[in-house]
Amino acid sequence: MKKKSVDIKTPPIGSEIYVGSHFYISSGSRDVVGGLTKVAHVSSGVSGGEPCLFVEVKEHPGHSYNWTQIPSKEQGKLKKEFGKKRAYPDPDIDTPWIEDGDCVNGETYHGDPIW
Repeated sequence: MKKKSVDIKTPPIGSEIYVGSHFYISSGSRDVVGGLTKVAHVSSGVSGGEPCLFVEVKEHPGHSYNWTQIPSKEQGKLKKEFGKKRAYPDPDIDTPWIEDGDCVNGETYHGDPIW
């Protein structure tokens, strides 16, 4: 049985799209609050064995969104959530989860930092 193909319009570079918020437990320096963004780069690729489009945005450099899977389908929902608010980085300082001297399960940990 052949899968239905979905025609997803590629957002032009310089156009504005919405992205959701992303908060990372182990690398908070990459956190971003979602909102309206400007498309900086579009490329094609493969995800899960299927062809897809990856979109990079100015407000979240170094991160690619799989446009085929999620953001293209959520533009209406994200617009309601964020309105005219712009996306922006919201970094935390990355620190090890466990460091020498920390109390872990009632014991004092001695050793190298655990990320």
